[in-house]
Amino acid sequence: MDRRWLAFRDQAGAPLNTPLRSSLPIGLNWRGGFLLGEEEIPALDEIVRSAAGQLGAAVAMWEAPTFVYGVAAQRDHTEIPFLLGVDPSAIPDEATDAVVRCGIGSSYAGWRQRTAQALAAWSVQTPRTADALEVDAVLRLADDDAVESWCRLFGMAVPVERELTPEDQAAMARAALAEAAERRRKRRSVDISW
Repeated sequence: MDRRWLAFRDQAGAPLNTPLRSSLPIGLNWRGGFLLGEEEIPALDEIVRSAAGQLGAAVAMWEAPTFVYGVAAQRDHTEIPFLLGVDPSAIPDEATDAVVRCGIGSSYAGWRQRTAQALAAWSVQTPRTADALEVDAVLRLADDDAVESWCRLFGMAVPVERELTPEDQAAMARAALAEAAERRRKRRSVDISW
């Protein structure tokens, strides 16, 4: 079964307009949660770009049975797509779209080094700044622990999926009502400047 989740910088008072079930703290000033719906890879990329634009930095992962596609982003920078848990000599057919989006090309080692450097630079936004060699080591992992190792490297935990409690549902309803009221207030206010 595929799992899609988003982690983002937690800034007090900053709104996040993404389709999350709920989010919990996963690291110092970072929250994470599972996404609603069955988005494909391009939609996942757009969700990360949007979250990074709103909050400064974000990362999303799509955990499939045979591969993990991830994308990290920060405001005003190009997003960084990456693969985890994949043996470069036996990339599964279902990962073809992810491989294309990552731009691996003919040199897997070259792609891995460029991606490790980009993720190391991005890591200044995370609870723990990582070195490019550490990131490269995690990108080489071809086992089931790759996602947990990746998160641990950046000082985060893997988000936990949990059922919504009635309190969660009430909070989500209140937040939706507050957003609707704010949109209505903005539509009704007329900006008159002479």
